[in-house]
Amino acid sequence: MKILRIRVNGLPLYKEPFDVSFYAVQRVQSKHMDSVYYLGGNIYVNTAEAFAGINASGKTTTLKVISFVSALLGAVPLNSRFVPQILEENKKAVFDIDFFADNRIFHLKSQIIRSRNSDDRNNIKIVSEELWEKSITSKVNKSNLLSYDGLEPSRVRDNSDEYLPDDVSIMIAVRKQANDNSIFVDLVGLTNINLFVPRRGDVLNEIIMLLDPTIEYITTENVNDKIITRLKFIDQDERVLSDPREINVYLSSGTVKGVRVFTDAIRVLKKGGYLLIDEVENHFNRELVTSLIRLFLNKKTNPKGAVIIFSTHYPELLDELNRNDSVFITRSDKGLSVDNLNSLLDRNDMKKSEVYQSNFLEGTAPKYKSWLALQKRIISSLEE
Repeated sequence: MKILRIRVNGLPLYKEPFDVSFYAVQRVQSKHMDSVYYLGGNIYVNTAEAFAGINASGKTTTLKVISFVSALLGAVPLNSRFVPQILEENKKAVFDIDFFADNRIFHLKSQIIRSRNSDDRNNIKIVSEELWEKSITSKVNKSNLLSYDGLEPSRVRDNSDEYLPDDVSIMIAVRKQANDNSIFVDLVGLTNINLFVPRRGDVLNEIIMLLDPTIEYITTENVNDKIITRLKFIDQDERVLSDPREINVYLSSGTVKGVRVFTDAIRVLKKGGYLLIDEVENHFNRELVTSLIRLFLNKKTNPKGAVIIFSTHYPELLDELNRNDSVFITRSDKGLSVDNLNSLLDRNDMKKSEVYQSNFLEGTAPKYKSWLALQKRIISSLEE
């Protein structure tokens, strides 16, 4: 499954309908180009999507919207604790999602409302859903890709169906019919939580060498229904850890995060799925971040078109992406907005980091007046 476009009406923090497209709108020179994945016709998706903006510009909120959509498409119960809460209470939101699966283009329209139960817990209900689909042929191009004129819905939600919970999308049937096993690995909710989550087996030696070459091995095993982690540094005795949190005592934050992120990245690359990361540079140096991104840009390591979607405060990372249409700028001015760099910048030969830092796009650099006011206050406090 590949997401082509997400459009949402009714999100409280956005001044305009949320509208983000992930298919390549710029020209693609060849099917064999890195950084894009071929679907059919002349349709491609970008394999790395970056959201950049200053503090409080809506980067995290935007990723939470995408995360919510991934749960909807994955037929995850929307009342689960780990599904982001992005909906305004007692107001309907309409999700229009275009995606590619099983060599077809689909359009899912879901009307969703959030209320509160008598025990004050959130309750999300899918009020109605319709699904359209069409084959992808040589006649499908960028101009008619998302057009479904003359087509009737192939599936309509029947809320009288006692076997379909109110918070689970009809996508549960679509995924089964299409035999779709794509995965969404969502790390957005773990931005400020640096947690080692052990999986049975060894952490790849190549990941360890990339992160910390003083480590000889990290392995996990199930002993009497309990996960045991074994950690060994070169020329030191093995440490046996019965609690995964203990590993934070011995490893740096960057290494702990790196083990999880790179292990998850490999899972996603194998399946052709999605990896969502907020503030990708947290606990990482620039070289580690670029190494991660390049895994998704390179066709040799990403033959199935897996996609990394990340946010960043560091404009220098944008220079790793050679296409303007894979960069989004988040801004806050009487409401949040998300704009594709391709619609803001005509030229593709300009260095993205310089365009961003110069505030040429407006709203991408801290306000100079605010900086002067802070500077003045510090100076006056020194004189007190």
